[in-house]
Amino acid sequence: MKMAILGAVCFDEIFTLEGERRESFGGITYNAAAFASILEAGDVAFPFTKIGEDQFEAALAEFKKLPSIDTSGIVPCQGNVTHVTLTWRTVSWRDEAVRHRMPPYAADELDRVLDADAVHFNFINGSELDLDAFKAFRTKYAGLVSLDVHNLISRFDAEGKREIVGFPQWRDWAPYIDVLQCNEFEINTMFDRDLKTRREFAEAAREVCQAGPRVATVTLGPEGALTVHRKDGSFYLVDIDALPPIKAVDTTGCGDSFSAGFLVGMLSSDEPATALASGSVVAGLNARYRGIGQLAEAKDYLRHPRSHFKVFEGKPGDWPGEPF
Repeated sequence: MKMAILGAVCFDEIFTLEGERRESFGGITYNAAAFASILEAGDVAFPFTKIGEDQFEAALAEFKKLPSIDTSGIVPCQGNVTHVTLTWRTVSWRDEAVRHRMPPYAADELDRVLDADAVHFNFINGSELDLDAFKAFRTKYAGLVSLDVHNLISRFDAEGKREIVGFPQWRDWAPYIDVLQCNEFEINTMFDRDLKTRREFAEAAREVCQAGPRVATVTLGPEGALTVHRKDGSFYLVDIDALPPIKAVDTTGCGDSFSAGFLVGMLSSDEPATALASGSVVAGLNARYRGIGQLAEAKDYLRHPRSHFKVFEGKPGDWPGEPF
């Protein structure tokens, strides 16, 4: 199994709810660290990114510490590394400022990931590649395409200040995506109506699936996540709580950890319900630790990912969710 991850590596400056300041490499570093914890022997994750030359060697050294990571797709680029300032306002919302964004990829550069079983596009900057390049890639690639909306909803000025512009153009991207991931704030920018309840998030996710993706997932921070997926012409909903018992220490990177768990679950089982449980396990474990580290317990939890969540109690092992 080869998992390609495309997106920016950042130097994160983080201000916590408690007023602490921390710094570390972030962006798709969180995806890679999560994959490194859960991939089986012989599997590999392939980060595909351009890192500013000022921090290239230091960032590369961090990736080389991780098992199951092929670092040959990490290359230097002129200028400074992408610098992200994260200021947490609540346990599930933060302000972001992004400076020195990674140069975007052209369509032909993506040929490097055509041999991957799955490619995860994580729009850390929101400008990693444009729609035309994405379409051109999809015409060549037959594997699983996953997209985390992330900063496709944002625009950053020269000083890095973030403006939320939304992602109303998602319908243009949807036909080329197999798995779409967003959080509750991001999906609210995709529609011209206010989404507040879990039912409303689920209905919006179903609308996303109707436009192309097989699976649409909305992560809800400490409230869990939900997935709507299409199977044999019908739609199914799986609505899940967060991994219990949860003691959140640092929620930075939980969405990226969720992506890793979800994709491994999808490729291993081809069941979105199981993939949702797998993603929720990895995200929940990530929240229990500060910074980027290997999630030592993850493989044990993932042996039976459905067993950690009440929604699966009394259901057959191949239960796809509630008809929706």
